[in-house]
Amino acid sequence: MQTMRLMRGFAGLFLLLTTLLIVPQPAAAQTCPPAGYTAQLATGAWGAVISGDGHNLRDSAGLTGRRAARIAPDEVFRVLDGPRCADGYVWWQVEYAGMIGWTAEGQPETGTTWLTTLTDSSVAPPAETLPGCARPPEDYTRVQIGYATLNRRTLAMLDTAAATYRAAGGTLRLRDQIMQGGYNPGGVSASFGTHDGGGAIDLSVREPQTQTVLAAEIPPLLRSLREAGFAAWLREPDELYAGSPVHIHAIAVGDAELSQAARDQIDGAFGYLRGYNGLPQDDGLPLADAWGEPVICAWMTAAGFTDLRRE
Repeated sequence: MQTMRLMRGFAGLFLLLTTLLIVPQPAAAQTCPPAGYTAQLATGAWGAVISGDGHNLRDSAGLTGRRAARIAPDEVFRVLDGPRCADGYVWWQVEYAGMIGWTAEGQPETGTTWLTTLTDSSVAPPAETLPGCARPPEDYTRVQIGYATLNRRTLAMLDTAAATYRAAGGTLRLRDQIMQGGYNPGGVSASFGTHDGGGAIDLSVREPQTQTVLAAEIPPLLRSLREAGFAAWLREPDELYAGSPVHIHAIAVGDAELSQAARDQIDGAFGYLRGYNGLPQDDGLPLADAWGEPVICAWMTAAGFTDLRRE
């Protein structure tokens, strides 16, 4: 009897071991992106669409994700997360024109890619302490936003400002507020040449439907623009000429295609980095900046733009 019990015990143990051995083991996690495919983007980088068509922005990584928007050709976006592999594509989470979603970079099976990085990965970004102080891409491809022409560098800076402003509770969509861009020689005489080259932008501070001036939005908006690398001021009604509209005037620090008049608004005798309002005066005496101190990011200092208020 004892022998029978021992034999049944050994048989039960053998059956248990056999069952454990044949249980399917979980497959090894897939490497993303797969071997042989070189990712074009990286988290924190700026990117752009290089295909001839717009590119889908989805609410999740995969073809089943709902299409939220299309990223226009040549436009910029900031990479937030990724990569993720789904449905045969490599996906990245990006922020584009105030919207966050996932977009496909390419298809490893065919080697096709639709996106490219605008950030030089060989240049280590300087450490920043302010949330909006992101080094912009040195890309001067021109982009049309409504009636305004901007370069990718300026547009990236505007989107950086928009993200910081929105995080602080701002209500305006900054791309929708553009009144004038750059590359507009002689377009507005009161601008005295500041919009003749790149890196210049004017923004409305009115509510789009009612045209009410949103006074409470102005300080956080100016702060966000300055953190993003703009010399930015509010231009009051009638300040430039009788009947001139209220708006924010901003010049992108370090833009290689600025007009000389715009560059003077940064570090000239009446410029932003000297603590002035950027407007030349008939008597030659510059006026103090009424909107606070200049914000000088680490990437600006590295490019030679420093605090000139004590010189």
